[in-house]
Amino acid sequence: MDATQLPTVIGTVPMPRLMAVLNASPESFSGGVVDPATVVAVARGHLDAGAVILDIGGQSLRTDQPEIPVADEIARSVPLIGACRAEFGAGGPDISVDTYRAPVAAAAVEAGATIVNDPSGLRDPSMVDVVRDTGVQVVLTYNRATPKVRLRAEQLADDPVEDGLASLTQRLDVLVSAGVRPEQVLIDPGPDLGKSPAQTVQVLRALHRFRSLGRPLLLALSRKDVIGATLQQPPPGRAAGLDGVLAALDLGPDDIIRVHEPGVIRDFYTMRAVIAGDVDVADDLELPVHLRHVRVDPDTD
Repeated sequence: MDATQLPTVIGTVPMPRLMAVLNASPESFSGGVVDPATVVAVARGHLDAGAVILDIGGQSLRTDQPEIPVADEIARSVPLIGACRAEFGAGGPDISVDTYRAPVAAAAVEAGATIVNDPSGLRDPSMVDVVRDTGVQVVLTYNRATPKVRLRAEQLADDPVEDGLASLTQRLDVLVSAGVRPEQVLIDPGPDLGKSPAQTVQVLRALHRFRSLGRPLLLALSRKDVIGATLQQPPPGRAAGLDGVLAALDLGPDDIIRVHEPGVIRDFYTMRAVIAGDVDVADDLELPVHLRHVRVDPDTD
């Protein structure tokens, strides 16, 4: 069964590709830390829930936490990448390494990563060499901030849309000039990264303009500050806000959404497609008895 198709749905649900977060950084606010003993089971659960890409990162971008040594980041993330590649094989899902440091990316690719998800916008010049020499895909992110450093208000762009387009165009030119093929590149407008919540709203409202770069878009929106600030919700309470954002965006099957709960997003797109008439359900569709009378304990989180 296709990852974007439920057994009760006739046809394949039109939706972006889902990139599932596998967090190997204990300092991350999102929790759910995996290690070599648990990563395969967690990864399989994400794939069963509709993910087609596994994104593994060993260091949080939290600005209230110090940068960890490169060796520690490699020790956290690379064994997880190796375990997933060994379990799912060369023909298995794409595996992305979430890092802005070239030595980590190089070690991750050697272990089986096929995408380098660089949230810094290529701050490390050697990252270009890693991508060119290995032929993996790279996520090119619009981010004015230095990793682990929060920008002050006066350092923010006056116009994040124009600044973002100019920055991404310049860095895309750097990649192509170095010998990276354009089809290796994915574009991330960088929600929250080096932006205020209001600026992230501006960028998302102008998302169509980033398509002028001619590459698929990757959006890391799950549990983001822009949702928390708008709804005044902590990270665990932002799932409904994410659905609201996705309902307003025009994303296609080549685009990617980075999420913590891929099954929730698959269900959102499935119901939207059913009601819109993009896919059908059988006339005799029924709710199984074992799902009809499930008691919900109000005291259970």
